[in-house]
Amino acid sequence: MQRVLIKLGRMLFRYRAVIAVPFFVALVILSRPTTKPLAGCILLLAGLGIRLWAAGYIGTRGRTHVFRTEYRIINGPYQMLRHPLYIGNFLLVLGVTLLYGPPLWYAFLTIVSYITVYTLIASSESWHLRERPEMRVAYRFVNLRGEVSTMICVCTICILYLILRFL
Repeated sequence: MQRVLIKLGRMLFRYRAVIAVPFFVALVILSRPTTKPLAGCILLLAGLGIRLWAAGYIGTRGRTHVFRTEYRIINGPYQMLRHPLYIGNFLLVLGVTLLYGPPLWYAFLTIVSYITVYTLIASSESWHLRERPEMRVAYRFVNLRGEVSTMICVCTICILYLILRFL
């Protein structure tokens, strides 16, 4: 059973970006954009902050479609959190969900789906990293290049929210 879950986690890791698209399309269709976006914006900023912090350490290794890391990072956010990029993503999902204001059942479905998918991914990734050596790495701004796509995605989501909110 464990091997099946690890394989499922690897498959979900490979397609993790694509998995979010149908959820977001349904979110837009079902949305009632909130008139009080403060909580959603705070969560978005917190999620982006955590992602930028973690990405500065992990670099392009966090942008692949397969597990290929040769070591476990043990400093920066990785000293406190095992999967800080996924925590950042979770805060982004919560923030977007709050901004768009879908029905409660859909918000619940989105959050439970995220937790399920990323629990499988994180478990599979932990299995991959279990025997890798530990290493301290330096934060490097050049590692943030991969986060440009995250920033573009979040900006697009916010612009679409504003369009829907003021139509």
